[in-house]
Order: sequence, then structure tokens, then C-alpha cells
Amino acid sequence: MATGCDSGGRDSSRWRLDYVSASRDADVFDIAAVSKDEGWALSTEKRKDDSEDSFLLHRKGATWRHAELPTPLRSEGGTLAGGQLEASGPDNVWLFGDVGKDGGAGALRWDGHRWRRTAVDFYVRDVEVVAPDDVWALDASSDGPVAHHWDGTRWTEHPLPTDYVGWLSASGPDDVWAVGDAREDPSDEDVRHRRQPAIVHFDGKKWRQVTTPEYHSPKPKPQEKAILTEVVALSRDDAWAFGLHGYTGETGSQEFDTAFALHWDGSRWRKAPKALDSSGETSRHLAVSATGDGAGGLVLGSMLGSEQHRATDGTRHVIKDPEPVAGRSGKITEEDRRQHFQLHDLQLVPGTRTVWAVGAVGIPLYRGDASFGRGAIVSYSTGG
Repeated sequence: MATGCDSGGRDSSRWRLDYVSASRDADVFDIAAVSKDEGWALSTEKRKDDSEDSFLLHRKGATWRHAELPTPLRSEGGTLAGGQLEASGPDNVWLFGDVGKDGGAGALRWDGHRWRRTAVDFYVRDVEVVAPDDVWALDASSDGPVAHHWDGTRWTEHPLPTDYVGWLSASGPDDVWAVGDAREDPSDEDVRHRRQPAIVHFDGKKWRQVTTPEYHSPKPKPQEKAILTEVVALSRDDAWAFGLHGYTGETGSQEFDTAFALHWDGSRWRKAPKALDSSGETSRHLAVSATGDGAGGLVLGSMLGSEQHRATDGTRHVIKDPEPVAGRSGKITEEDRRQHFQLHDLQLVPGTRTVWAVGAVGIPLYRGDASFGRGAIVSYSTGG
């Protein structure tokens, strides 16, 4: 791993490439780290006719390899596209997606030896696997915000006390968070399109809405919105939520101009220090994934790059792109040296201070014939 210092004097590290696809039209879009040397990932590769193949990657030891697709996917024509992986350990890995013969929602569970089907009658927006008999899933197909809970035998439905939630995180069975947004004042017609952060919490018995800070521009803007797009629970008294504050522009499109962070200290949610407001050089960078660093700090991945590690002492470590890989020519050209790692998901490896991240490394389409994207899995040591 290469390390160094940036112009601001901050220690700066680089993602290390652990897996790169042979295909130059590929992506790795989800990961589940289950132990210090085992993990699962979901990937897609584009065929010449622009259709996609989807497959599993499995690491047991030091190397990521293609894994055999679960039987329902092989025999019934299911797909991993848009699927989700979550796990609580090597013998409790869940895969949600279109796993049936004619498509449709479904789930598979890896028990350490083989994949078994579990009946699911809803599409999943986000999942948190706490234990084999404790799984929470947000329903992407219901009219209102609903969470489903698996108790080891069956799923039960739990309506949530807010307008919309899309992301989950838990530090334990009685400390589960879900975040999203809600109408600012449903009774006021003038502000019905304005939205503010919404957070709900499960304490082991019941879901309750928790008061959150609001965000307002100095001068009112049309259809102003402050929405949460990620949450990570480190412990009962330490959780973070990330979002964007914006408004509707003159063309009618949504304009987001400020990223923000909220912190839970065990008693209430507060606006985070300005240093955590964005995950890169520009304030528009959206934190698409966040995880702990194994020592009370955070690693943030953003929509536009500029991933960073925030240590407990407040030090910010910018994580640089991995070393370049060969592009369309089969060699690393000067153009290839401008390639970028597009991150989709990241997770702390259990029992370590290493983070695994997935995405694609390459050159974007607007650069013409030089463009490519190789699916990639990378790692970063947070120290210790």
C-alpha cells in the first residue's frame, strides 16, 4: 500500500487492488464481509449484445474467485442484478434479489455449506442482518414505509412511524436505526413539498420516531429538501447519518448543494462538525456508503470519489484511487493513468481494522474510445 501526505499535511493512503475483472465492461456492486478472511460480492459483466451476466465472487483465504451460482439461480433463471448481500457471519449470509423461475422477489441464505431458499413476498430496499434469527429488511414495494423482520421462522411486518426510510444500520438487536425523510409540515399546503431528515429507532420492542435537526436556507427556496441517504451505527451511543440539502431549480430538477452529517451521542441527534459535512473537496459529494474503522472512527465513500477515513482524533485521511490497471489497449497508457475508482459499497472486515470496498476502476464514457470499466474489489487499512 502506498502512503504519503497531501498538500494540506494530512496523511493520505491508497486503495489496494485485491480483485480486478478480466472484462473491461464489468462492475462489482455489493459486498458482505463475514470474517477476517472470508467475504462475498455481487458482480455483473456486459456481453457483446449489451445484455448482462451476473455472478457471485467468494473469498476464503487471500483470493477472490468466481463462485458457483446458487441452484435456484442456475435452474430457474433468476438474476443477481440489483441484488443485495448482507451477513452476520460465515454461516449466515443472505442474498436478496430476483431468484425465482419467473423473476420476482426472493431470498437465499448460505449456512456455511449451501444456499437455501427463504420465502419473501416483498422487494428489498435495504437489509440489516443481526443474527440468524434476527434480520430486518425495508420494503421497496409497499405504499408506505414498512420494515419486515425475520425471527428464524417467518417474516412479520412492521409499519414505520414516518414518511420514507431507505437505509438501515444496527449495533445490536435492540439498537436498529432507519433513516430517510419526511414532509416538513403535512398540514400546511405551502410547504407540502418541503422535506426534512427523518430517523426512526428500534429498541428491541418498538419502532419510534426520533427528533432530528432541520436544515433551512437563509432565504426560502422552492421545494427545499434535506434528505438522509446513509446511516452507520457504531455503538448504542455512537451513530452517524449522512444526507444532502437542496431545492428545486428553475428547470424543475432537484439541485443539491450541501452534504451534511448528523451524529447520535446516546441521547440526541446533533448536526455534525463542519469538517464532516462532505466527503471530499466539494460539498456536493454524497456519502453513498459508510462504515466504522474498527477503532471508533469512520470510512466514507462518496458518489463522486474522494473517499476518506476520519479517525477518532479528527484527523482526515484522503484515500487515493488504486494504482491504474490496463485499459482498452491492454497496456497502461497515459490516458489510463487518469482512471478513477467508482465506489458502490464498503464494509469493515469483522475483527480487523481493514475495510473492503467494491465498484469499478476505469475511464468514464465521455472520454470516448478510451473508456472502460473493470469490476474491482479494493482494501484499505485504517491502522493499528
